[in-house]
Formats: sequence, C-alpha cells, structure tokens
Amino acid sequence: MEKSFEEVLVQFYVDQYRENAKRSTGKPVKLAHYIHRLNSKAKSIKYARFSKNETIALDKLHQEIKRLALITYYSNNKNARQILNREILPQLVRVDMEQFDENEAEYLTEDFLKLLRKEYIGEICTRSMKALYNEYRSKELRREIVTLVPARPELEFPKAQSMKRHFILHIGPTNSGKTYQALERLKLAQNGVYLGPLRLLALEVYEKMNDAGIPCTMLTGQECLEVSDSRITASTVEMLDCDKEYDIAVIDEAQMVADDDRGHSWTRAILGTLAGEIHICMSPVAKDVVIHLINLCHDEYEIREYERKTALQLEDKPFSFPQDVREGDAFIVFSKKSVLNIAGRLEENGIKPSVIYGSLPPEIRRRQMTLFNEKKTQVVVSTDAIGMGLNLPVRRIVFLEVEKFDGVSRRPLVISEIKQIAGRAGRFGLYDTGYVTALGQKNLNYLKNTLNIPEQDIDIVSLGFPQVLLTMDAPLDAIIKLWHEAEPSAPFRKINVDETLFLYGYAYKERYFIADFDDKYLLYKMITCPIDIKDRELVRQWLRYCMSYTSDISLDKPDKHSKYQGLMKYESYYKKLDLYYQFSVRMGKIVDEDWLENERDKTQAKIMQLLSKSKDEYIIRCRYCGRILPIGNSRNICRDCYSMIRR
Repeated sequence: MEKSFEEVLVQFYVDQYRENAKRSTGKPVKLAHYIHRLNSKAKSIKYARFSKNETIALDKLHQEIKRLALITYYSNNKNARQILNREILPQLVRVDMEQFDENEAEYLTEDFLKLLRKEYIGEICTRSMKALYNEYRSKELRREIVTLVPARPELEFPKAQSMKRHFILHIGPTNSGKTYQALERLKLAQNGVYLGPLRLLALEVYEKMNDAGIPCTMLTGQECLEVSDSRITASTVEMLDCDKEYDIAVIDEAQMVADDDRGHSWTRAILGTLAGEIHICMSPVAKDVVIHLINLCHDEYEIREYERKTALQLEDKPFSFPQDVREGDAFIVFSKKSVLNIAGRLEENGIKPSVIYGSLPPEIRRRQMTLFNEKKTQVVVSTDAIGMGLNLPVRRIVFLEVEKFDGVSRRPLVISEIKQIAGRAGRFGLYDTGYVTALGQKNLNYLKNTLNIPEQDIDIVSLGFPQVLLTMDAPLDAIIKLWHEAEPSAPFRKINVDETLFLYGYAYKERYFIADFDDKYLLYKMITCPIDIKDRELVRQWLRYCMSYTSDISLDKPDKHSKYQGLMKYESYYKKLDLYYQFSVRMGKIVDEDWLENERDKTQAKIMQLLSKSKDEYIIRCRYCGRILPIGNSRNICRDCYSMIRR
C-alpha cells in the first residue's frame, strides 16, 4: 500500500533526526526528566493550532522538537522513540500541512523532499516545511521570471523593433507652444493618435480636431466618443494599442515617464508605439532619459527646443488674503478640503471662484474652467491638477501652501512641482507677463530660493508588469511581488504595485465566489482596474463586479445608496459610474450607454449645483468659538481658545 505524503514526511523527519544524532556529541541527561518533557510536548502539540502568518512560532516549535529528537536518538531509548515517532511527529506534520493551500499540495512530493536534502540540509528541522517551501518556490519563480522577461525592456515590443521610426522631440517649459506644434503636424495624419495624461487633454484635442474639420475619435478609460471615418484618435496614454499601426503619433507630457504609478505607460508608448513619425512633448528635464529609450530601439530622432512665450516674474511682496485678491488669480492648495475652504472664504468676500481638484469628475473640471475662461468667475482655486496642461487665462499663480501630503508624509514642494504650476501664469496671447507669489514672507522666501535652483534632470524610467509572467504556475500575488523585488538596471525602476496587491488581497478573501479566480489573465484585468481604493464604497462595488460578472451579459447598475453626504456622495457615485463602464469594457460586458450618459449628466448637474451654492460650511473655523481660522492653521482652534485651554 502506497504511503501518504504525511507518512513520508514523518519518515523524512526521522531520517534527518537520526543523521543529526550521529554527528552530535550530546551530554548525558536524566531520563525520567527527559521522558516527562517528551510527554508534555506530545500533549501540547496535540491541540496546537497556528495561523498562516505565525511563521516564527512554528519555526520555534520545529527547533524545540529537533532538540528533543537529538536527545532521543542519541540516548537510543525505545520509550522515548515511541513517544517522538508515534505521538509528536505525526502532530508536527499535521501542523506543517495545515499551513499549505490546496493549490500548493501538488508540489509536496518525494522529489521535493530530495531537493530539500540537497539544497537546504542545514535548515531542515529548524524551519517549518511551509517556510522551506516558500523559499524554494521563490527561488524557482525568480529563475522563471529571468527566463521569461527579456533582459532589455525594448525587446518586449518586437513589432516596434522591426519598424523604422523617426522621433521628433519637442522640448520646452510650460507655455512654450511645444504641444501646439506637435498637434499641427498631427492634423496632417491619415491615421494618427494623440496620447496624453488626462481625459481633459484628450477631450481638448478631440474638440480642436473636429472643429478644424478633421474627424477625431476620443478614447479614454471612462468613455469612447466615436466619430465615423475618423483620422485621429485622441486618448489617454494607457489606452494605446501596441498592435495598431499609425502614420503619426503624439506623446504628450513625457516627463511623466518617471511617475511611480503611471510612468510605465509612457515607457510603453515610447518603446512600443507603431508609427513612422512620433512626436514627444516634454519638459527639458526628461530629455536625456527619453533619448536613452530611443537609443535602445536604435531609432532616429531630432530635437526642437522651445522658449517660454511670456515672461514669468516672482513678486517682491508676499500675498495677503483676501486684500490682495485680483481677477485672473489662481490660488494653489493641495487638498479638496483646502480648495473648498478657500473658495468659501472668497465667496464671503464677494469673489466668485472656480474650483479644480482631483476627485471632481473631468467634465465638472472642464465646466469650472469654462466659467473662468468666460469670466463668469473671477478667480480659480485649484490643487496641483492645474499644472498638467490645462490652459486657463491665469494672470498670477498664488501659492497659499508650499507643502503637500504625498501619500506618505507632508513635504515641501520640489522644484519641478513649483515650476510646473508656476508656469501656468501668463497665458500666451492674453498676458505679456505671468506673475507668481505666495502667502506670507516665509512661503515667498521658499519660492524665491527654490526657483533659483536648477531643476535636476529625470534619471528614472518607470517599468510596468510584463504580462508574459501570467503564464507562470504560481499565485498571481507571488508573481507580482517577486517580479517587483528584482532590481532592474538603471535607469529603470518598477512601478508601485501596492494598490494592485491591495485589490488582489481583497479579492482573495472572496476567491471561492469569483468565477475563474485561478485564471491569472482574467484576474489581472480585474485587479488593475484603476479605482480610488480610499473610497471603500467603490472598492466594495468593484468586488461585487468581480463576484457577479458571469451572471449576465451586463453588469448590475451601481448602487446610489451611500453613507457619504453632499459633494462626496455624488463624486463617489460618479466614480461608480466610471467603474461600471471600465469593468464592463475589460470583461466584455454590454454597456447600457443611454442609461450611463443620462446618469452621468444628472450627477454632473447635481455636483455643479452643489458647487454653485454657498461654501460657508467648508470654511475652517475654531471648533470652540466658531471664528474663521487663519489660512494654514493646523490645530482647528483659534489662538484665544487655545490660550484659555492651556491656562
């Protein structure tokens, strides 16, 4: 009768203990005391249970039993051997095997144990079988990753490698006209593509092309505005089809190639776009790394450099709020809370503001910009979203804050961030000079000192996860983690995978309710769906879609019910509508286009209505006396109340 793996593993441990005992020079022990210890361990291990993250505790148990086993086989006491072999070791094996998932059991074979004897002889019996298995599998997977992934990233795009491509690099600061020149060339394309960082920029190109009589389709993760017989596709960079050929392509804001979260899409576009003529628009700091990527592909390039079209001047005096507010000002802060706080204060002083921040739906941002462009609002209050190619008639940029929270900590703005935002002042054709200032002398001094420092060139290129690894026989999270751990050669750096792994973990808990969870291609589509993981209602809807996408030809409509109130409620619902569309497209489901358009229109109208109302409730006040606090106050308490409390 064939032995079970558990029986084989018991014998494996016995053999190891015997070999160790032969090499041991143990000291004599009191047998009665020792038998007592064995009996005690036999009783305790019978009821032992370990969770799957108690690795250290389980390793410690193995080490305790190894010490007992050494004495057992060294003393050669029959009674001790029986307790160890019949009572303790079967329970140790039980505890070991409970650490394994069902899909890992197939790897637990006698061949695996032979390999452990060969490569991990010093660690057997001092570490749990799961710990040894994990180390072995990690080593094997790393070898497979090295085999599957080309050593050079450009080799992942053989079609582009086989083409003769010519790059035109449009290099200049903001307000220099570099993108305009590239788009003028794109207008001549019979089959062209624009690749930008924002849906708003894709929409701007879509409208300009169609207004010029050039049929243009817009394609983003949120929507597709298809125009018949279109010659141009205006899209966000993530939507690039690396199997489709174009005659002319424009890649905008290529300095984003270094971005931790999205930079890999620019890397992919530069290495993989199938076009004979490719225009890349970028800040001067990206020049060297972009040329490096082009050289890897052995393609030709030419450089066109641009100067800023309007002067940019830092004001001598610090800004005072609200006395110094002027029409055409753009106030810069770094959170939605701060945007609405400043907007409320401006309204208190009879000044109508437009507002721009990240969680606003793109169409609402556009409408807010239109209000400012048409002078229906006098000023704009924005986060750093204003710095990414949005054309606004801004006369002066006013930094009300010079620090931002970057997801980890609060830090001062770096040179590139300041220049990107400040460069929006003084729109060409409206102003001869753009002005920059800051609230308070301390902030102004920081701007003055920072703007005098030369901006450092980008020395990082972001790399995305290569989907060829989805063929590997291992859990998807293990593949992603091991790929991410392997350091690439300079200047490459791998993208941040924290959000992808977060969604994997969320789905893994419900894996038995997700059809084809073991299909890594399908699962990867799910966990790379771009959503705001800080919005837990949105994450729950995503999980519902993962669990129910096979139940019908269409996904369920998003739930309008929300624990959020006011603006946040409708902003969150709009994200749910976007998720409904994105998940449907990814999983090949039918989208109810008419319903979706109607829901978006209604939600946008509601958000605009809320933004047009008084923002008094968003003004930050002292939590004790209700007095409006100075801008930048971090305590939510005024000086007088703070003094009273301290007494």
